[in-house]
Amino acid sequence: MRISLFALTTLAGFTASLLAGESNGTYRSHPLTLDEAVQIAIKENPNILRQVQELKRNKGLVYQAQARLLPQVTGSSSYTQDDPGLVSNSTGGRIANIDLQTVQGGPIPLSSLLSSQRTATESWSVQIQVTQLLYDGGATIASRRAARINEDAAYYTLRDTIDSTVQTVRTQFYQILLDKALIQVQEESVNLLQSQLEDQSSRYEAGTVPQFNVLQAQSQLQNQIPQLITAQNNYRISMVQLAKTLGIPAGRQYATDEPLPVAGRLTYTPITYDLSSALITARANRPFLKAQRSNVLSSVEQITVAASGWKPTISANIGLRQTNNPRSSQLDNTLEGWFFGFTGSWNIFDGGSTYGNLKANRATLEENKVTLDDSTRQVELDVSTAVDNLRQAQETIVATEKAVQVSQEALRLSNERLAAGTGTQLDVLTSQTNLTTARSNLVQAQFNYIAGVAQYQFAIGTETKYNDMFDSPDKRPATLTNWEANKALRSRYDSPLDPDKPSTTKAKKESLSPPLGKIDFSND
Repeated sequence: MRISLFALTTLAGFTASLLAGESNGTYRSHPLTLDEAVQIAIKENPNILRQVQELKRNKGLVYQAQARLLPQVTGSSSYTQDDPGLVSNSTGGRIANIDLQTVQGGPIPLSSLLSSQRTATESWSVQIQVTQLLYDGGATIASRRAARINEDAAYYTLRDTIDSTVQTVRTQFYQILLDKALIQVQEESVNLLQSQLEDQSSRYEAGTVPQFNVLQAQSQLQNQIPQLITAQNNYRISMVQLAKTLGIPAGRQYATDEPLPVAGRLTYTPITYDLSSALITARANRPFLKAQRSNVLSSVEQITVAASGWKPTISANIGLRQTNNPRSSQLDNTLEGWFFGFTGSWNIFDGGSTYGNLKANRATLEENKVTLDDSTRQVELDVSTAVDNLRQAQETIVATEKAVQVSQEALRLSNERLAAGTGTQLDVLTSQTNLTTARSNLVQAQFNYIAGVAQYQFAIGTETKYNDMFDSPDKRPATLTNWEANKALRSRYDSPLDPDKPSTTKAKKESLSPPLGKIDFSND
């Protein structure tokens, strides 16, 4: 079964009333359908909302990483005022009171000559500078590439979170239907035992059966009632669990004895599946594996960043500066002009810091490759487990359907024999118990198969269809823009190894090589 997620327009008013709530607790206009539950979960599930914010955080890191590739324009200004006692003069100290004799004109004070060389006690400057990184060993380019890969990984993780949430909603929705069906089975059993008690009581009053038959029927009825109570309690708990997954506030979950009624019933619809083709589909489709592979690609780029510590860094700068004339005490006497230059640095010896950083990043790469390899095996295990569960549930349904038929016929014959006087009450009670068990096993097997279908579709990456999901603002989570939603849509089907992805050819080749120390099997 594949769930279509494009019918969000019909849920706009429903979701608004659901989340707004009323004081009397009747916030539902109708029982919740499976498709409506999925739509609400996509908009309100905390895991999805968290991953959306994680995606935005990685987007911010992309801007941060690429900032060093762009010119940096800096404006600066300064103003300084010094105490006159701190201003130096040509004598190196206080002005001496000495007069010099000239050939014509009389004495000239030395202080008058020194006063013309006094430095201003106030200074200011205004500067605009443009700095451009020219070379840093490829660290900035690799950092930007790694940031973009991490952003793609965030989209893959969002897709995997949506798939996982939909699978959880489907399973919890089916669990409610299962508990509701089990209540019906228990109620039918209680009604049968109640009718048996009434029949034996009337027969006892007529003197045709002993009192022991009445007590035995009453004991069987009282033992069955706690199972009905347990089924009713499980039904309420399963609704509360679904409400939590849908993000419904806790204050509204206990407004009634039926917190979240749902519509539908357990229906057994067999599907076709093949293990070998399912494994191939899972390896290609699962966003979980795409996110893990993106981590490997990002690790390769981080090795380039670490190795840049052995290479020089060169920057160019150009700008304009205006300042007051330091030889004048007038602030409006200014100097202005341009400047241009290069700045370079080369860490000749760093005590082994770059070597250690490079070694650590290479180990991180191998660790991520091991994680990817293990994740692939986990996905294969998920697919194999889902196929085995489907096969078991399908065989169990066939067996339990036969058991229900046999138990119904046995109950009919035991009732006829009891009425004819050739059977015993114990045969009837045993047949009723067997019928209740068979019916319970049947609905449980139907649930296991339906939940197994959801597990199987999640395992192979076909849990949901996303077409037309984010076409307009009313059809997408408010936390995603149209551009982000469209990229999330594309990330469902693309691969981190696509040619237009930001990773280098070296990184893509490295990501496909097995981790160090892994045993190479011929069938890999």
